[in-house]
Amino acid sequence: MVADEILVKKAQGGDTSAYGELVCRYQDRVYGLAMRVLASPEDARDASQEIFIKAFRALPGFNFRAAFATWLYRVAYNTSMDLQRKRGRERSRSVSMEGDGITRCAGLRDDALGPEEACLDSESLRDLRRAVAELPEEYRLALVLHHYQELSYRQVAEVTGLAEKTVATRIHRAKNMLRKRLLGGEGHALPESAKNNNRVPGRRMPVL
Repeated sequence: MVADEILVKKAQGGDTSAYGELVCRYQDRVYGLAMRVLASPEDARDASQEIFIKAFRALPGFNFRAAFATWLYRVAYNTSMDLQRKRGRERSRSVSMEGDGITRCAGLRDDALGPEEACLDSESLRDLRRAVAELPEEYRLALVLHHYQELSYRQVAEVTGLAEKTVATRIHRAKNMLRKRLLGGEGHALPESAKNNNRVPGRRMPVL
């Protein structure tokens, strides 16, 4: 697979097909992030289009100081949050993402299950998804960026503008909230990285 940096350089040079490849590569994850913020398939689709338009217009100024994915997630996060504030009202968070009709690229899935989650029955998966959706927004988004978007604590901090320690605290508290809700205690609803909390665990939670 061609590296993001090569595609970005080609796109900066006017190769629109290279940017199209980047869109195809990240559209599922950008949509997923917008969905977590806006909790509406229609709004998430609109936001995704706006995000990629903004990113394309800003691409000439991309200086490679951060990874392209981190930069794109920052655009996605800020655009989604701006749209949410513009709506001026709380959105329902219990919206199903199944059958929403979004065009997806082959091989790009944001709902891959780890071996632990794949063994859960459908009712347990629904409970987990509902519990994540009902987390307070600041905790939910940090958890989503880390586990679903596979960003490190440092990258989540870059996207959200928070201190890295704040990100770590929010993710830790989000996990505790889920454990209490799902298991009534300190079980193992979410896997922890044994060696480095700045790295994404090998097993990911299922997508909402």
